[in-house]
Amino acid sequence: MKKFLAILCLICALCATLAFAGCNYSWQPPDYPDYVVDDSGHHIANIDRAAFIPVQDAPKTFVDVRDFGASPDASADDNTAAIQAAIDQGSASGEAVLVTGGVYFTHTLRMRDATKLFLAQGSGLSMPDYDDYDASRTDGALILAEEVDNWTICGGGTLCGRGTEYTNEADDPTLCKPLETFALKEYVLQMRARIRDRKSVGFNVIYAVDCNDVALSGFEIYESSHWTVRLQNCENVAVSNLVIDNNIHVANSDGIDICGGENITIDNCFIATGDDGIVLKSDTGAIKNVAVSNCSIFSLANNFKIGTETVHDISNVAVTDCHFFKADTAGGYAGIAIESADGANVSNVSVSNIVMDGVTSPLLIWLGCRLDNGGSTDKVGSMSNISVINVKATDVDIASAVVGCNYDGTVFNVGNVVLDNFDIAYRDCAETLDIYQGDSVLDANMSGYPEITRVSHRYLIPHEMSEYYDIPYYGLYVDKAQNVSVTNFAVTPRTCNTRAMANIPVQGSI
Repeated sequence: MKKFLAILCLICALCATLAFAGCNYSWQPPDYPDYVVDDSGHHIANIDRAAFIPVQDAPKTFVDVRDFGASPDASADDNTAAIQAAIDQGSASGEAVLVTGGVYFTHTLRMRDATKLFLAQGSGLSMPDYDDYDASRTDGALILAEEVDNWTICGGGTLCGRGTEYTNEADDPTLCKPLETFALKEYVLQMRARIRDRKSVGFNVIYAVDCNDVALSGFEIYESSHWTVRLQNCENVAVSNLVIDNNIHVANSDGIDICGGENITIDNCFIATGDDGIVLKSDTGAIKNVAVSNCSIFSLANNFKIGTETVHDISNVAVTDCHFFKADTAGGYAGIAIESADGANVSNVSVSNIVMDGVTSPLLIWLGCRLDNGGSTDKVGSMSNISVINVKATDVDIASAVVGCNYDGTVFNVGNVVLDNFDIAYRDCAETLDIYQGDSVLDANMSGYPEITRVSHRYLIPHEMSEYYDIPYYGLYVDKAQNVSVTNFAVTPRTCNTRAMANIPVQGSI
């Protein structure tokens, strides 16, 4: 753990030093694969699993789930009891629990202390068919860990949530392609028409709450019907070499959700999902010391996000060397979204070395006043010491924004933001703009749901009745912010562009 903290502090310190010094240094973005969507329109076709999931040797001592009566041909009811018995035995004996010989349907399995669940390559565990699941035996997740310490999942196999089967067909089942003429409201309506909502229930694939010393490494998760990996108030968690291959149109299918907790690392993961890729939510507790690195993320929401639930404070977060992409589909919001909407103080966040392909907007920093926290307080939070350095983004459609709020007559500013070395190119197509002609609509929106498409719109339900206005600048919009430093910020607009690039100097500070 000391090594983890030392590395995290070094990353944060290095990024902050380079940023606040205003250094003009060179960064050469690496080449990433050109990902494409498969014929179904629901999955990424060309995931290089070998690049993310290493070959792993089988454990030398183990208990085999088949020895307890589990079978790929058995019902989920029968397998649940058998596999749970194997997990209990492995915890007691200190032996690994081996899942091999096929895919086993099961209801919720509960992890125990000191358990190593080894999913052999080509084998795994799966939620039952939708018509076969038993609500009395499915407790919110395929794998559930409550107050369990020192446990591991590994092996190279698969956990399957059967997300498509647990959801309804979308209003429009076709793949949403980028609009030939970009229009903000049409964009929102088109992407929402593709969302698959749950039939009645949705499950996490892994749900860990109040756990310590957890390792999730070297396996695949396929088709979650809800948040895929949910880590709630956990400490000392290492997630690495993971592939999350979700149906990209399933609603609320976040990749990895950190809901309170500390000392968490996520490294060398591939995530493709219909909602946020990696997201930090502090509704159940404070979050501190999180490091994300070397991840490739497809999202039809936000690739990396702090928010939206932000009640408790969030601090010391480092994201570096990641690839955010869209694979020639339309939908989604920001590559990087850093938000406080419900009173949280968000501080010491560094993001660096990010390549984006087709992501709608590079960056949203939002200090809002939704205060959706059960009425426990009416305080607005704060946003400070945020640095975003070395971003290359192509085929964007919406400007970045850094915005604070006006609550009950008091202005709350975002503070101490550094943006350095951005290279942004818009998707060169036609566009239809609708820029609000009166006073700014921003103040009315900051008590709503924070997304880049909602920086300048009046929100009504349904979305068809909402008024969507375009940001009046094509590159960067800043409002209610202090000590914002912007250097080496280059933006190539659409050929048809008529707007100014930004409302602040892009080679200086405010």
